[in-house]
Amino acid sequence: MEQLKHGKVSVVTVVYNDVAHIRQTMESFFSQTWEQKEYIVIDGGSTDGTVDIIREYAEHLAYWCSEPDKGIYDAMNKGIGKAAGKWLNFLNSGDYYASADSLKDMMASDAEQHADVLFGDSIEINEMCRQRVTASADVSQLEMIPTFRHGSSLIRTTIQSKFPFDLSKRKRLGYSLDWDMLYRVYKGGYRFCKVDTVVQAYQKEGVSNHQYKNLWYNYLITSQGRFCPRKLSFFVRRSADTFLKQCSLYALARDFMLEFVVNDILHYIPFWMPRKLFLRMVGAKIGKGSFIMKNNYIMNARQLTIGDYSHINRDCIVDSRGGLTIGDNVSISHRVNIMTGGHDARDAHFVGVFKPIVIEDYAWLGVGCTVLQGVTIGRGAIVSAGAVVTKDVAPYDVVAGVPAKPIGKRPQNLNYHCSGWLPFT
Repeated sequence: MEQLKHGKVSVVTVVYNDVAHIRQTMESFFSQTWEQKEYIVIDGGSTDGTVDIIREYAEHLAYWCSEPDKGIYDAMNKGIGKAAGKWLNFLNSGDYYASADSLKDMMASDAEQHADVLFGDSIEINEMCRQRVTASADVSQLEMIPTFRHGSSLIRTTIQSKFPFDLSKRKRLGYSLDWDMLYRVYKGGYRFCKVDTVVQAYQKEGVSNHQYKNLWYNYLITSQGRFCPRKLSFFVRRSADTFLKQCSLYALARDFMLEFVVNDILHYIPFWMPRKLFLRMVGAKIGKGSFIMKNNYIMNARQLTIGDYSHINRDCIVDSRGGLTIGDNVSISHRVNIMTGGHDARDAHFVGVFKPIVIEDYAWLGVGCTVLQGVTIGRGAIVSAGAVVTKDVAPYDVVAGVPAKPIGKRPQNLNYHCSGWLPFT
């Protein structure tokens, strides 16, 4: 009954001459625990044995065909026309769902009731590793650039039918018609919402793995055919950043600054001002009156934001790889571990996972406590010494234990600065 309430998901797979991967993709659909689903397969007239595999599953398919088409987006439009579900998802040949519960996690979330487009994280696969690609929950970023992979999203079928892939733009936008479609939906005022789950895994080496072309297509889409200085500037800056990231000397210099200098040289400097200036130079955002003592291990200072009059004592691990935001007047005691990075223990390939941590104003983290990824410590909350925080802490709660649980409340009339500065610390 619960699944009937949420509705059916139509999944469309488009394929052409991919006998090596089509079975894995189709089996991925049939393994899904979400029962209210239908499967549509659109083949472009394959001649390599792909059709023989599709035919094996024919009795379990809502619709399938094998005929010439005008490319991947023409095939997708055919699939849209055959979809009878409330929601629509594209699972391209070669991709597969990250787990058997991918659709279930998306559909069973609270977001399903008040969103028009649901999206989640993805897993990128290359020769070296499998890495979780985290989608931003900040929907406003879609004004400038796509923040999630098309395959890791579900869109209401009624809306998708209003916004088919615009084949008239193929010559101009190439392989980016999916982003063009999503951008038009976004500008149409429809509701996008992130679900905290991994939806699909995909091979990095694909048709759209061309970084400079991606950025140019992105400018053409987001500028909507008009000259837009702000978005042109964004294109230039992103292109320059892409060029630098591909330069081995730049990568070496970046790692030298962020790792060696930050963690092996700065703590020998007995004065806070030069340490603060260097951290700001490499990208950390540090407000007035805030202070970080020596002998802390900071991971990716570029993703670290600290407000005003906050204090980090010695021997802390400050992991900001997934994004770390510390508010005003926050006190972080000695030997605190703040971990935005980790691994998915359920994944056979031990895929890396990074999730942001937010520590709000007036929070106090006690000696030796640990805050794990994805957690928000509410305003004025206290984490007792040695506690391990695995879930959000409500404002003004006092928590303790492993895992941390509420044991009391803190007064709400807080009005102080964390000064704590001493020479040579």
